[in-house]
Amino acid sequence: MIKKPEIISYFPYLVKTRRWIHAYPEVGFDVEKTHDFIKSELQRFGIKVIPHVGKNSLIGVIENGPGKVIGLRADIDALPLYEMNRSLAYVSLNDGAMHACGHDSHSAMLLTAASYLSNNLDKWNGTVKFIFQEAEEGPNPGGAFGIVESGHVNDVDHFYALHVAPMLDSGKIAVKRNDAMASADTIKITLIGKGAHAAYPHLSIDPIIMASEVIQGVQTILSRRKNPLDLAVITIAKVIAGTTHNIIPETAYLEGTVRTFSNELRAFIKVEIDNLLKSVTSRVGGKYEFEYIYEYDPVCNTSSEVDIFKEVVTSSLGESEFMEIYTQSMGAEDFSKYIFLKQGALAWLGTRKDESTSYSLHHPLFNLDEDALINGALTLVNLVIYHQKG
Repeated sequence: MIKKPEIISYFPYLVKTRRWIHAYPEVGFDVEKTHDFIKSELQRFGIKVIPHVGKNSLIGVIENGPGKVIGLRADIDALPLYEMNRSLAYVSLNDGAMHACGHDSHSAMLLTAASYLSNNLDKWNGTVKFIFQEAEEGPNPGGAFGIVESGHVNDVDHFYALHVAPMLDSGKIAVKRNDAMASADTIKITLIGKGAHAAYPHLSIDPIIMASEVIQGVQTILSRRKNPLDLAVITIAKVIAGTTHNIIPETAYLEGTVRTFSNELRAFIKVEIDNLLKSVTSRVGGKYEFEYIYEYDPVCNTSSEVDIFKEVVTSSLGESEFMEIYTQSMGAEDFSKYIFLKQGALAWLGTRKDESTSYSLHHPLFNLDEDALINGALTLVNLVIYHQKG
């Protein structure tokens, strides 16, 4: 495996690429400009490109003799968020879109790894598939679904990915064995009542009152109906009701998320929310519509790939740069699609250096220590080189 001095000359390219992608963020499946930029870079490296997988995902392929087929994934989509740090030289030029989850860095690290591996074919053998994925942030079913359904990654033996982590010190790489990230499902609820003048509430069936009972009630599903050791979250994050101060509306709309690590618990929560809605609405003569959308499955890192991450990082960066995590994250990732298809692991790359790089993922002031990214690119390269002995 190579050491950092052997790839450090690629650092200016890594930073330049990350900043270009950061300045031109695109959301969801509508990432045409990002797709075309990555395609042109891969072609410039002499790498075969499979464009428009799904809609705007793409896969670069290097075939370098017999050996394992390794899939390295980076997500390329941004968030629908206005970037508040306007002093950045590479601030988002697309108002209302921002790379606040680090996908610009993921893509830049993978392009850097692709450049190095294409220039150093003598250091490894086998096949690498560089997977640049749209819509990791949604909408459902997410970009991994289209890539897996395409069949282009059916032959991959091992999948790997890195995700930046502002909660970890810059440059450190951490991974959780087995249950790593939660499932992510969406709930949509419409409570249907009867509108009236706000001065005469007895003539109404108030959907806002029903909504408040439901919001409180869903919290008792976990606190009173399940073992506290069963990891799960139910959050109502969107509430829409009413048009003005003196009209009781006909309907109220709620939207939220369910996170857990158990398919049985997902099914239980769905039934319990439905039972709660029946109880609340029937008592006052209201009605409801309820949609439970199964979205991302839990990310369950396979132990063999966690061990490979550990060996690669400790061998190339040193034992101090590797951490094994022992607590799950309630965040979600559709990288689970790849692991379910074969085997794999997603690890965290620390990017926190100071206060300005400590804002959480999805924060409008999110930024990162770019020095950490060379450790990520090095790790991706060495994950490929590691498998030449297998």
